[in-house]
Amino acid sequence: MIVKDSEKASHISRGLVLLMATVCGFTVANVYLNQTLLVSMSTSFHVSAASIGIIATLAQIGYAIGNLLIVPLGDIFERKKLILILSFAICIVLALNALSINKTWMMVTSLVLGIVTVVPQIIVPLAANIASDHSRGKVLGNVAIGLVCGILGARLVSGFIDVHFGWRMVYWTSAVATLFMILLVYVYFPRSKGGNATSYKHLLMSLGPLFIKERALQKACVSQGMMFASFSAFWTTLVFLLHTHPYSYGSDMVGVIGLVGIAGAFATPIIGCLIDIKGAKFASLLCMSVSLLAFIGLIRGGYWLPGLILGALLITVGTQANQVACQFTIFQLGEEKRSRLNGLYMVSTFLGGSLGSYVGLLAWTKWQWNGMCAIAILMIAISCCSLIPMNIPKKMIGNLMNKKGSNM
Repeated sequence: MIVKDSEKASHISRGLVLLMATVCGFTVANVYLNQTLLVSMSTSFHVSAASIGIIATLAQIGYAIGNLLIVPLGDIFERKKLILILSFAICIVLALNALSINKTWMMVTSLVLGIVTVVPQIIVPLAANIASDHSRGKVLGNVAIGLVCGILGARLVSGFIDVHFGWRMVYWTSAVATLFMILLVYVYFPRSKGGNATSYKHLLMSLGPLFIKERALQKACVSQGMMFASFSAFWTTLVFLLHTHPYSYGSDMVGVIGLVGIAGAFATPIIGCLIDIKGAKFASLLCMSVSLLAFIGLIRGGYWLPGLILGALLITVGTQANQVACQFTIFQLGEEKRSRLNGLYMVSTFLGGSLGSYVGLLAWTKWQWNGMCAIAILMIAISCCSLIPMNIPKKMIGNLMNKKGSNM
C-alpha cells in the first residue's frame, strides 16, 4: 500500500498506530541505554563517573545531528525504505558498542548510534500525514506512548541486564530486538512518497530559511528544548543519587523508577485529545506547570523514595506531553515540509537534552541534587517564556500611537 503525502487518509488503524508506537519505543531506547550503565562503564574502562557522562551527552548530540541531516530526507525519499536502511545501521552500531574496549571507542560509537537512531522522527511525520485533521492530536499522542515507554523502559531493561549479565549484554539484546522490528516494519508499514522533488543539497539549504520564517517553529524549539533539558538533567543524575546516601541502590533501581514513569506515557493521548479540543498552547502551559511543580517538590522530596517516584512521574508527563503539543503546532505549518519541520524541532530538542545531561552532571558535581533541581527549574522558566505572545509589543506600540494621535 502506498500512501501519498498529498492525500488525507480518513482513518488510521489502531494496529498500525500501535506498531508505529512500538517501533518508535524500541528504536529511541538506544539513545538512553547508556544512562543507566554509566557507573558500570566507568568501572570497566577505569575512568571517573563524571568523565564517563560524556557518553550520554554524545549520544544525544548524535541524535540531534541525525535529525538535522537524515530526518529531512523523509520529504523526498520513500519513508519505509529509509526506516529499514537506518534500522540495519542501528544493528551494526549496537554490535560495535557491545565490543567497545575503551572510553574513546564508546564515545565514537555512541555518537554514531545517536545519528542513525532517528527512525522515530521519520515515523512521526508519517503518522501525522496518514491521520485525519480532527484526530491528528490523538494519533500523535498514541505514537508518543511508544517514545516515552522506550525512553524510560530502556532504563528498566538496561539496569536489570547490567546487574545480572553486564552492560555489554544490553547492547547485544537491543541489536536482536532491532532485527525483529525490521521484520515487522517490512511486513506491515505502508509505503509513503514525499511530495518534494528537490535535491538533498537544496533540501538542507532550505532548513535555515524555514527556521527563520516560521516563528511557531522557533517557539516550539525553545519550549521543548528546555523542557527536555530539564528531563535529561533529572534522569542522567538520578543514577548517581541512587548510588549515594540515603539510597545506596544499584543501577536496576533507576529502571524501576523509570517503570513508574512509563505510567506517565499514557497521559500523552489525553493531552492529544486536549489539544484537539482546547489548543496546543493551553496544553503546553499545563505541561510546563506540571514539570515545574515536580522539580520544586524534588528539592526536598528527592531524598524520600515515594517523593522521588512521584517527581519522576510528573516530569515524564510534563515533558512528553509538551512534545506532542509542540509537534501538533509545527505540523500545522505545512504537510509537504513536515519531515524538515520535525527534523529542526528534534535537533533543538536533543541539543537541549545533551545540554541538560552535561549541565546536570556539572550541577551534581558542584552542588549535588539540589543544584540539579535549581538548574532544571531555570530551564523550565526559559521554556515558559516561549509562550509569551510575540505581538504584545506591537499592541503596546499601537496603543501608544493611538493615544499620541488623540492628544494631537
